[in-house]
Amino acid sequence: GELRRVVEIWAKPATMALLCLVAAIAGSPEPGVRAALVAGAVLGLVGDVVIGESEPRFLGGLVAFLLGHVAYVIAALLVGFDWRWALIGVAFMAVLLGNRFLTRVVPGAVAIGGRFLGGAVVVYGAVIATMAVTAWGAAGAGSPAWLAGVGACSFAVSDWVLGHTRFAGPLPGGSLTIMITYHVGQALLILGLALA
Repeated sequence: GELRRVVEIWAKPATMALLCLVAAIAGSPEPGVRAALVAGAVLGLVGDVVIGESEPRFLGGLVAFLLGHVAYVIAALLVGFDWRWALIGVAFMAVLLGNRFLTRVVPGAVAIGGRFLGGAVVVYGAVIATMAVTAWGAAGAGSPAWLAGVGACSFAVSDWVLGHTRFAGPLPGGSLTIMITYHVGQALLILGLALA
């Protein structure tokens, strides 16, 4: 109970702080890629600290994570973009977003927080889809850039489970799934783009 909650509260930001360091020193990417990766990781850390159950805290965390996704999109585009690889991200996100996102998650967000929150969730879904598509597009730059595509998809799964849990109802193993896919996703995204 209480110990688990304390571990969750501290483990997520501590892991993201470590990933901020990884983003700052891994590989030898161009300076723009490095800056975007560090910004993405730092914004993830900010999101972890800010997000909470209340609507203002949830929206604050959502904005931080959204801006982090934008930073990862910029990093991926600076690495390169091959539309043939990007199709993997398109297909993955079509399946993920088609699975209850528009039919249950968005209506649940509207029911809880009105059209503004529902709209924010839709915009967030579009941005994370863009991140997945551009991360896979960067895979065309060569090995190990494909890790970024896998990481972006893992990150998207984390956010999908989080959104479903908050707005449509809990899923079995939801908390553990969110934590694992979030951290693995960020790590692979950062490493894939830093080492590309």
